[in-house]
Amino acid sequence: MKGARYLTGAGAVLALSVLLSFIHPWGNLRTSAQTGGVILAGVDVPADVRQVLETKCSDCHSANTHWPLYGRMAPGSWLMERDVHEGREHLNLSNWQQYDLETQAGLLTKIGSEARSGQMPVKQYLLLHPQARLTPAEQQLLYGWARTERKRVRAQQAQQAQGEASEEKK
Repeated sequence: MKGARYLTGAGAVLALSVLLSFIHPWGNLRTSAQTGGVILAGVDVPADVRQVLETKCSDCHSANTHWPLYGRMAPGSWLMERDVHEGREHLNLSNWQQYDLETQAGLLTKIGSEARSGQMPVKQYLLLHPQARLTPAEQQLLYGWARTERKRVRAQQAQQAQGEASEEKK
């Protein structure tokens, strides 16, 4: 009798979880974004840096999110969707070309400093994905690349500003 009650309760919880999985408070991020795109399209990224970005950052910061099975059942799906939504709001590597140069420079500053300081990936993500932890070498690699790329973007920005200034003089 007690076993049947537990079984019925567990079934009800499972059914409720399945039904609630169709509710997406932050939008259905699985269908709203195209997947499989190249991150940082149009940017010359060294292969080792691209590998780190794809394996350690793209789940939350691109449209290339890998959704594990446990992330498809509510309320876990809601937590994952919130984290991915917030991650993409702060930085979406799939939309890099849509950012203006000023924004790109600012994001590169954040990438470098947060990778170097260990602020990214966030701790709650690392609880279930310990393989995403950046090694000290990867932290330095991302920091160095972000710093170099930021200098390139700033130079491009200055060049663009000079071109606009010379156009105004004509």
